[in-house]
Amino acid sequence: MGRGKTLEQHIAVFGESGSGKTVLMTSWYGVARDIQTASDPLYKVKADNFDLGTKLFQSYLGMKEDSKAPPADRFKATDYSFLVEPRQADSPRATKNREFDNLRLVWHDYPGEWFESAPHTATEQERRIETFQAFLTSNVALLLIDAQKLLANAGQEERYLKSLFDNFERSLEDLEAALTKRGKLSRFPRVWVLGLSKADLIPDLDVCGFRDMLIKKAGREISALRSTIGRLINEPEALAFGEDFVLLSSARFTADAIDVATRKGVDLVLPMAEILPLTRLFDMLRARIMSPEMLA
Repeated sequence: MGRGKTLEQHIAVFGESGSGKTVLMTSWYGVARDIQTASDPLYKVKADNFDLGTKLFQSYLGMKEDSKAPPADRFKATDYSFLVEPRQADSPRATKNREFDNLRLVWHDYPGEWFESAPHTATEQERRIETFQAFLTSNVALLLIDAQKLLANAGQEERYLKSLFDNFERSLEDLEAALTKRGKLSRFPRVWVLGLSKADLIPDLDVCGFRDMLIKKAGREISALRSTIGRLINEPEALAFGEDFVLLSSARFTADAIDVATRKGVDLVLPMAEILPLTRLFDMLRARIMSPEMLA
């Protein structure tokens, strides 16, 4: 990326209906806008689409001031594009050596209902294919696991987890022929992060415990889903699925209030989208260099 350019990173967010995708987006953007009133913010965030940005900030203020959760966009795939402008460096040398001036984060929100039901018409099936193809530009995918559903299946979490991963795998299999009709995909999210949404509902569960629960309760299904994704793409060895985990809490929800200041993991969304793909690429290149064939 040349100097003076805008680096564009894409993140695709998947999850069943009600898993917290809309609230996560609202919390991330709302707090980012809120902190811009600080005397020395680290960066500024601006929505490329003014109307969408206004809608998101209104929803955030509804959470913050009225304790009103934002409504979900059912059966609607939405792309949100944000320009992230870092604070200008005080050092001219730092400014000169910077590879890019700004970061554009494009957030793709895939309708959760599409993982829970078959398409009703050929038109709907085509819409799902087109939407998923648009997601292929993403650098990182975030698959949400709903803490509320884990609690509803306490002691038998595998019932929910196996259903979640199986539904996702079947959805990909249904799209496989259409997605690969011109050959395996060269553009596809290489890094898939498994995130626990509404993590505030299980405060004693840390990220290692979350990882261990997934592997113990649904390890076979995670492996099967990774194999299905790998079958779609070129260089499946570059795929990282089930290797990165994050706890996410968009706010602290109680019966009477929503505390947007009490969050967890939301501030990691931007670094994950920016850094994880580069880290994975570096690891892949290092593995190739250190392979027996290259060292021979």
